[in-house]
Amino acid sequence: KAGNIPEVTVRLTELPDKVHQATLVDAKDPSKEVTYTAMRTYGGWGWKQRYQVKIGNNHYILPIQWNQATSRWVPYNLQLWYNEDGSLKQPSIDRSFEMSCAGCHNTGLELKKVDKGYESSYVELNIGCEKCHGPGSEHIKGPKVKGKIVNPRKLDYERGLEVCGQCHSRGRSLPNGTFEFPWNDKDNKPYKLGEPLANDYKFAPGLWGDPEAHSKSHHQQWLDYQKSTHFQAKVVCFDCHNPHGGPGRFQLVKADFNNNLCLSCHEKDKKFADPEAIRMHTKHNYAPETKGTSRCSSCHMVRTASSAEAGDIHAHDFKIIKPQVSLEMFKKDPKNVVANSCNGCHQDRAGDLAAFEIGVKAYESKFGK
Repeated sequence: KAGNIPEVTVRLTELPDKVHQATLVDAKDPSKEVTYTAMRTYGGWGWKQRYQVKIGNNHYILPIQWNQATSRWVPYNLQLWYNEDGSLKQPSIDRSFEMSCAGCHNTGLELKKVDKGYESSYVELNIGCEKCHGPGSEHIKGPKVKGKIVNPRKLDYERGLEVCGQCHSRGRSLPNGTFEFPWNDKDNKPYKLGEPLANDYKFAPGLWGDPEAHSKSHHQQWLDYQKSTHFQAKVVCFDCHNPHGGPGRFQLVKADFNNNLCLSCHEKDKKFADPEAIRMHTKHNYAPETKGTSRCSSCHMVRTASSAEAGDIHAHDFKIIKPQVSLEMFKKDPKNVVANSCNGCHQDRAGDLAAFEIGVKAYESKFGK
């Protein structure tokens, strides 16, 4: 059940040959049902897993999702498969994987306009080298010749960041808004690395209603980042993340749970020269590894956005969100409240007016208004 859609039933079946099927039951007339075979899975690393079926020439994501953190099934866009009376329908072509997702999940994507929608072909089903480095054929012919491959670090600052930002953002293609990823939909050409992303993409983020407009939806890190002092200081995404794979979570170049990542730059500032200095800054005991207290990312990377479960994606503007912000939002609409910097450790104290007021008083007693 979700939104205005009544409770519906989806049955999952595994056949002996490891073929997986999903049967969608019509809630208005349970004698009607449709069975689809899962052709692809996406996800399964850290957040969620979704399942694709093929209808005609296009793929569609089933209206169910497996959330890893909580080991539970949840609905996903039920309204694409069901009417408000619970009767079944087929999803519209503009919500196909090809038109909504492929641009950021395939490498070497090509889209061919057909009578109904678009057919896709690709070099790699998932993200490969050429997604961030461009076509490699000329590089293979002359690997020592400069300029035959894209190196994001050697591009202009914003163009280099947009290599990441092409997918870590949310919006519509230009000029017609045909796709939910960067694409020149007039000439039917993909976004070209090194060119301004704004040529092929209009941002349309999902945001909270707080004054800083923090991200509510996932894959918006690039939109967050442009608001940060890191952006002003010309720090790049790959100073902190190794896109080829890092030793810790989130492909970080160093661990963040012990502050090593942040301190690799910030320990040069006397305010963070040693644990005591950091304790004075945070007004909390210094135990980032064991208790999470005085961990930089706990306060400066609030879990405002959601991918699978609520608040499972860190903000990337690195700004403190005061409890006062949450309190004012709660007073206006208790169901629309952004998390604040204290909630990383004090989630159990959020949820009602008294709890928010206590949080504000505690914050002000340490840091002032």
